[in-house]
Amino acid sequence: MTDTGTGGWNAERRMFEVRQTARREAFRLARDAGAQTVTRPVFRSEREPAERDVEPLAGARAARDLEAAARGAARDYIRQAREAGHGWDQIGRALGLQPGGDQDGATPADAAYTYAAGRPDTEAPWRPRSFGWTCRSCDQNISDRGLIQGPADDELGHAENCIRLAAAVAEWDAEAARWDAEWEAGQ
Repeated sequence: MTDTGTGGWNAERRMFEVRQTARREAFRLARDAGAQTVTRPVFRSEREPAERDVEPLAGARAARDLEAAARGAARDYIRQAREAGHGWDQIGRALGLQPGGDQDGATPADAAYTYAAGRPDTEAPWRPRSFGWTCRSCDQNISDRGLIQGPADDELGHAENCIRLAAAVAEWDAEAARWDAEWEAGQ
């Protein structure tokens, strides 16, 4: 897995570069949509150098459109990661999600699922949230409900003889046995 650049200066530099890229794209999108080009000071003082930009409301709209498209692209990559066999914890860590951070969730896995499937309080209560992907092992469409009761109950749609599901269930059961053993040892 590639380095996500989440440490110190690298993270700051990476975020600066990403923001500059987003700004250039928002400018291009707004300009191509017919937004007026304006000249504004680089800094707050009028005596400072000026730069060309698009009208602020058009720029804000283009940036918002870009944000929504980027979120859709992130969800597409998350879907591909699930299809490639990556778990929610791996996805959460790759996204740099931490418990108590910007996303809801007690673990990086919970935060990743919430990021992908949406917040539970924004969904209709009669329609449980899920995240869809296609299992490469059994070639079935999966309705993934996150990490609630284990893969057998949370990943609906696998074929009866799915090797991937069997491995995920075995891993879940081994982890549950480890938790039970730790609990018993602590009593």
